[in-house]
Amino acid sequence: MKYDHLIQSIEDGANEKIRDIREGTDHEIHEIQERVETESAQIRKDLLAETERKISVEKNKLIYSAREQSKDHLARARQEAYIQVFQEASVRLSTLRSSPLYETFFRAILSEIIESLDSEKITLHIDKQDEVLCRKLIKETGKEVEIVTDLTTIGGLDGSTPDGKVVVRNTIEDRLARAKERLKVVVFSGLYGEQDVC
Repeated sequence: MKYDHLIQSIEDGANEKIRDIREGTDHEIHEIQERVETESAQIRKDLLAETERKISVEKNKLIYSAREQSKDHLARARQEAYIQVFQEASVRLSTLRSSPLYETFFRAILSEIIESLDSEKITLHIDKQDEVLCRKLIKETGKEVEIVTDLTTIGGLDGSTPDGKVVVRNTIEDRLARAKERLKVVVFSGLYGEQDVC
């Protein structure tokens, strides 16, 4: 009987030990699960934050790239429109010689050349088509000039001192070329309603 009691006592002790181990293991498992869930939630949160940061960086890159492309396209379109404005002006001015206003224009630029050179003798470089008009207007000035028909132009003339050291370019083409830069702001403002030009 003593042995039965001893065996029973050993079994009871073993069962209690097993219960304690199970409870401890269950408690450890529960703590591990809580820790894993907490760490997993933090990892998900960190991954989500990193993904959102990467998406934000990529979005900003795309927006910047799109803005730059848009600026490039706008600048190209403006430049093309600007060139077209002066091409159209050139086409329209190419018929000025046949206009009744041409004599007034020619007289004004001839006068500019005479005033600019302020020389006893002036050499005028003209297109052969303007020779009759030029000779007529020179008589009105009373100036001594040499006329050379060495230009091919849609209108206007150049003047120089006899030695060629001082030259005043006053053809329509030269005046249009000078106007291109001076009038760039005006043209862009007229096309786009802006004062600042990129």
